[in-house]
Amino acid sequence: MIPPVTHHWRTPLPTSFRDLIERQDWAEPSKAVTVGPRHFISAVPDSERLVAEFLTDRGWQRPRDDRLTRPCGRLGVHLPRGPRPEWTVWGAQHRGAQVAWTLTVQPWLPTELLAATITEAEAVLEEAPPQEREPFVRGVLALGLIPLARAGWTDDVHPRGSVSFRPPGGFANAVVAVPSSLRELRGKPAATVSSYGPNSYWDAKFSAGTPSRVLAAFSRELADPEPLLRNADHIRQLSPTHKHITIRSLTDKDEESLSPAALAARSRSNAPTPASAPAPPTPPADPAPATPSPTASR
Repeated sequence: MIPPVTHHWRTPLPTSFRDLIERQDWAEPSKAVTVGPRHFISAVPDSERLVAEFLTDRGWQRPRDDRLTRPCGRLGVHLPRGPRPEWTVWGAQHRGAQVAWTLTVQPWLPTELLAATITEAEAVLEEAPPQEREPFVRGVLALGLIPLARAGWTDDVHPRGSVSFRPPGGFANAVVAVPSSLRELRGKPAATVSSYGPNSYWDAKFSAGTPSRVLAAFSRELADPEPLLRNADHIRQLSPTHKHITIRSLTDKDEESLSPAALAARSRSNAPTPASAPAPPTPPADPAPATPSPTASR
């Protein structure tokens, strides 16, 4: 077993990204459900547009249709395009320098994990002193899997030094390989987190040089027990009979069983419509003047 450590990094998923998801048409209570655990879940619909909107709202630039770059030039994202589409997140120690680390993953990754990882990388740059020449500190990459251990994933330390984790219900795996110059030279990932569930199949590959806290942000978001909002039509292949899968409708009357995201979405849909001001009373019509009878003048 891996001994507990005192390191703890926490950069919560930006509320603005949750808001983006909850404002989508498919997130209405009549169309959406909450699903967990997260390694059974795929990406949100139209994830490219959501990620691009999320980052440009934070000041990122879009020099090309398939690329987004932070203004400092030290962090970037390549959108999944081409015959073998993949998300690529990269970090550099300073503008114009060689890429220091990368994350590559297929488009089916839950989009919330991608947003959390990018946000943590931004936090690394924002917290570094202005004179810091290398803000992305490599460290011991295996520490980035500690959130999985805290979430109850089973660890296995191999004789050669690599470490792996598996969730209680299976269908996912996380491995940090033994650091090796030859492995790095060949371009093999230093850490790989994989999902092979019935509705989510992806491999997230972290290169050597990835800061431990960046991998930890990814692991923490993956192992978070809060279910995620998804379009009901996109999870029809997901069997709700699996003992480790939880699928709940947003119209569920038992509010204790719903996640905060589901309750927020439902509360917005149930918000009362402001009552219109009552119309002013219609004044009574003026009585018509009496016409004198012909006989009255006689």
